[in-house]
Amino acid sequence: MRVPSATGWRAWLPFAAVALVYAMVATHRMALPGIFADSINPDYLVARILNPHPERTMVWVMYGNSLLGDRAPVLIAPYHGSQQYWLGLPLYALFGTTVTGVRLTHATFALGVLAALHALLVRAAVRPWFAAAIGVALALDTSFSYAFRTQGYITVAPAAWLLLGLYCLVRAAEADAARPGRWLFASGAFCGLAAVGYFVWAFVLPPVAIAAVRWTRGVALARPAWLTWLGGLAAGGAAYPIGYLLVVRKAGGVAELLAFLRGQQATIGAFRSTQPLDARLAHAWQMVDATVGSAWHQAMMFAGDVTPAPGAGWKVALVAGLPYALWLAAEVRRRASPLLRLLAALPVTFGAVSLLFGDRLGGHHFVTLVPLLYAALGVGLWSACSPGRAGSRVSASIVLVALAALNAAGQAHVSERLAHTRGRGFLSDAIHRFADDLNAMPDKPFLWFPEPALALPLVMLTRAGVPMSDRIDDPEPRRRLCEGRDVLLVRPERHFSEPRAREWQAQLAWDEPERKPYAQADGSVVFEVARFRGRRDGPGCAAVASGK
Repeated sequence: MRVPSATGWRAWLPFAAVALVYAMVATHRMALPGIFADSINPDYLVARILNPHPERTMVWVMYGNSLLGDRAPVLIAPYHGSQQYWLGLPLYALFGTTVTGVRLTHATFALGVLAALHALLVRAAVRPWFAAAIGVALALDTSFSYAFRTQGYITVAPAAWLLLGLYCLVRAAEADAARPGRWLFASGAFCGLAAVGYFVWAFVLPPVAIAAVRWTRGVALARPAWLTWLGGLAAGGAAYPIGYLLVVRKAGGVAELLAFLRGQQATIGAFRSTQPLDARLAHAWQMVDATVGSAWHQAMMFAGDVTPAPGAGWKVALVAGLPYALWLAAEVRRRASPLLRLLAALPVTFGAVSLLFGDRLGGHHFVTLVPLLYAALGVGLWSACSPGRAGSRVSASIVLVALAALNAAGQAHVSERLAHTRGRGFLSDAIHRFADDLNAMPDKPFLWFPEPALALPLVMLTRAGVPMSDRIDDPEPRRRLCEGRDVLLVRPERHFSEPRAREWQAQLAWDEPERKPYAQADGSVVFEVARFRGRRDGPGCAAVASGK
């Protein structure tokens, strides 16, 4: 491996520019778009810890994995852990559980990815100023920044672990490495943490495992390289076996665990795609194009209404195409570094594994490739810079300036659309206004949701201070009504959950409610809040009072 061009604190001075640029991007119109359920899952669970007297709220945690009274979640689902909860807990304690607190916390996660990218590039002999230029381009990229304002935050944040895993692998393979076995173990551990962050990071691990063995052939290790790296992987990924064992403990046995997982698969349908191979290939490329070109983020925030960002095609060519052209050129010139080959292999491996799932994988899965492609672009461009030839560095710099300009134009494009629409549908700021109304009420009503996706943002934004439920047979709403307290039905407009709302209201058999719509900027109603006024002499209250 090549000797790093700079080490120590001086290598981090240029990173200040990356942090400054991203701070401006992350805080610009930071309240937009609206907070969606998948934008704060599992973060919303921190509200139950930060509030010393939390109300009864939604808790989405895998069966048996919510420990210490919902205070210590392990696995949130069979395919990801609770990292964002644990990492976010001190940040939310500092920033609060407001919209601003959410954005600042997620910006901190993003800054971790940018810092890990900088560390890897500098260790790979990329000059710090050039590594910082790559970081600035990524910081300006809407594909990256808006991942942290939508459901992409949970999938992109673990990129920091993967990049740190590659950094440790580079350190372990250096000829003069001190304690290379520890660096190799740490590489596996960081990769395991990435996979626990979200399962799609496991897609890229086979090439990393191969590199762990091949790069350290000439390094003196106490144990075989494969055993050391896999030991680290097992340590970093320990949340998965622990979480499954907790299901076994709760359910009563391994057979029950298998039945539970079969039920989860039936619900999620991860392998339900019926696409032929050519359609799966087309879908994979469509997702790469949509995430790199930022169409996917626009579709999320603007309810499917996508207007191409300026130069979107050129951006896709630079980010998704140029790294591979540079890699091929480096191979022809016999200048391809092991890290460049590995970085080029990671998106290809991801795409190959994604074919098993077909169209069951979406944009929030494929957006994970964005930081990897920027890492490959950085190493590839620097490899193309011939020693002693200033012209090659000027050409590489021009490419980065052009990419940064395209990304800045994309930021302006999306920002203006957000200012005009304030987000649409479940990602509109209507949910913020409802949370503000709830926070202003001295006597909190009970909320019932036919669709719990609207509940999670309210748990966060009200600091778990409003009681709620989504169970059809929950007796609590009627009990509260008969105590003279109000109950609110939060019903999404034109949504598949409408039959559940009608069924619940029919079972409640109460007086007609007062209705208040919450609309997005164009006046379209996102959801309606029906307020049922509590009264002790209401329908059926006598039976409730007698305990029948």
